[in-house]
Amino acid sequence: MQAMTANMVGLKQAAESGSFAISEDGAQAYLKAIDAAMQDLRKIDQELGLLRQDVKLGTSPDGTAMARYNKESAEGGAGTTGIVPAIEQLRTALDEARGAMQKAIENYREVDSSNASTYKRY
Repeated sequence: MQAMTANMVGLKQAAESGSFAISEDGAQAYLKAIDAAMQDLRKIDQELGLLRQDVKLGTSPDGTAMARYNKESAEGGAGTTGIVPAIEQLRTALDEARGAMQKAIENYREVDSSNASTYKRY
């Protein structure tokens, strides 16, 4: 997830610098996929509360160890990122990708408008 987030940050930076442009029609499929993924993440958010709860497995050493393992699997811990932080990283990557697409559309419009005005002069 960290690599995906870094790639989306790079894409957004490319769009912000003007080196990446895409037509609105071309970007629609990407934006639709991003919006669908974000909607799915909002649905998942409702269930994350359950993952964050302490599992009641008793007070025996095995019960407490399993409860701790379950919590670390959800929240992250020794040797694992955890599903909750991974989902948050995915959300960040999707936000960056959406921002990149929107800026790339603006870039395309600017280039298109500039080129159109150049041809109007002739």
